[in-house]
Amino acid sequence: MKKLICMLLVMFMTAFTGASVNAAETKGLEEKSVVSPLYTYISSIIPSFKIDSSGKSTSYGGASAYNNKHTIYVNVELEKSSGSSWSTVKSWSISGPGGMLVGTENDYYVTWGTYRVCVTAKVYDAFGKLLETQSAYSPVITY
Repeated sequence: MKKLICMLLVMFMTAFTGASVNAAETKGLEEKSVVSPLYTYISSIIPSFKIDSSGKSTSYGGASAYNNKHTIYVNVELEKSSGSSWSTVKSWSISGPGGMLVGTENDYYVTWGTYRVCVTAKVYDAFGKLLETQSAYSPVITY
């Protein structure tokens, strides 16, 4: 009988203690959570873009891979809106070891229009085999 009471008491305490911790954690997550896609080999892709008042745009693209034995290739494309499609105005590329953030920042003067940056990351293994390709976009800016 004592075993049964002890087991019920432990189950009761576990159920209510876990619920209160989860509720507290959930409350914090509702206010601060950011949804990020999970990739298989790519640990992060970072697009960034701005245009100053003189028309000088600054495009940044960076990415990293989980495994430092892999190579990550980053392509940054400055794109301009052409009606319902986007055309590449300028592009830059960089590559490096996967275990670190590999990125490039470049300036380019733009004319009036709507622009964004597309960052494409590709991860290759030690034998040169393509493992994953993913793209991310910056917010759109109209100049």
